[in-house]
Amino acid sequence: MTKISLIALRKKLEIITTIALLLLTEYFPFPSLILNLVSIIIYLFLFFVIFGRGKRFLYVVTRDISLLLLFSLAIASLFWSNNPEITASQLRFLFRSSLLGVYLAMQYSPREQMSLLSWTAGISIILSLGSIFLFPTFGTALVEGQLSWVGIYSHKQIFGRQLGLFALIFVVGYLDKRSNNLSVIIGFLVVLLLALNSNSKTAWLMIIFSLLIVFLYKINKQRRIRLLMFLFFSLLAIVTVFLVTANLKFIVVDLLGKNLEFNGRIPIWNLSIERGLEQPWLGYGYAGFWGSSVADYVIKNSWAATDEAFSRSATSFHAHNGYIDIFLQLGFIGLLIFSVNLFITLKRVIILFIYTRSIEYAWMMQFIALFCLLNFSDSCILLVNTFWVVYVSIAFSSAIEFKRKFSPPHRLTT
Repeated sequence: MTKISLIALRKKLEIITTIALLLLTEYFPFPSLILNLVSIIIYLFLFFVIFGRGKRFLYVVTRDISLLLLFSLAIASLFWSNNPEITASQLRFLFRSSLLGVYLAMQYSPREQMSLLSWTAGISIILSLGSIFLFPTFGTALVEGQLSWVGIYSHKQIFGRQLGLFALIFVVGYLDKRSNNLSVIIGFLVVLLLALNSNSKTAWLMIIFSLLIVFLYKINKQRRIRLLMFLFFSLLAIVTVFLVTANLKFIVVDLLGKNLEFNGRIPIWNLSIERGLEQPWLGYGYAGFWGSSVADYVIKNSWAATDEAFSRSATSFHAHNGYIDIFLQLGFIGLLIFSVNLFITLKRVIILFIYTRSIEYAWMMQFIALFCLLNFSDSCILLVNTFWVVYVSIAFSSAIEFKRKFSPPHRLTT
């Protein structure tokens, strides 16, 4: 076998491994032995690929200082955490998922990352369909008296948000001239089928929101009428906000089947903020709030008190709001650093999208919007999940692309 063929084989194996790692970023209800083995394999893979490209790795991680500061603050929180043991344990998983995001940014272009995510979505859908029809005890679950499809995931909420992400990936694929339109249309239709049977309202909201990328992309392509369209959609957004506000009770209670406390989330938010204000600046440490006795007050005074799993241990619980969770863990300082990073990343992506009119930056912009929306009812910031991995990769990838396109040639680093 020649050297060229060996390099090609190594590249293919690396791509296959990367797709497998993306599939494993979400929690699966496997035995702890298997989970530990998977974790070791991921660490070994990331260590070897990053160690072999040390200079490139250092270049990439220093492109986004605010995100690097956020990681550093999470690590430093070990010194003031309410539960240092859990903080140290959870930091390993944060380090793993964040490294995977950095690896994607340093090894693959934005378009290649989209392709990897498309393959991940397709494989996840096939495996989920297999688990639902071949192993229904694993692929389905009884949630609030309803039989819901959960696929290969542990809960319908996780399955729902994954379906929302997959829908966005397929819509972007449809807009990309290089993609096979038939396969992405089939993929999108299967996502709709899965969302319907998952009984996940989150999935439907994310799917509908994902369709906005079509309008964003088309508007940016038509430069002459951009201002007119911008004014039109701004007016449409204002009217939509007004209608939603005026009919909030009808939308929440009748259409979404929830109560005005969003299935008990608001009491949890209020109680969590109340506790967070007792240590407002640096919080209770990364993963240190829900893993300590301080969280008992929130658990016992919310719906979680009636859930046997959470009443025994709150370590797997969260505030059902990513912004509140980061405030609880890292205080106002952590929330501020993340907000700055979010603003800078979104600004870079919008500029790249306007000036290049490329589909990959439309994807990035829509994903960030979806990420922000999701974190109002779920927690995906600084956690081990697909959304955090993709956010990290977008933050660093956009920084690299922005520098490459807008910095003077003599300042570029290769």
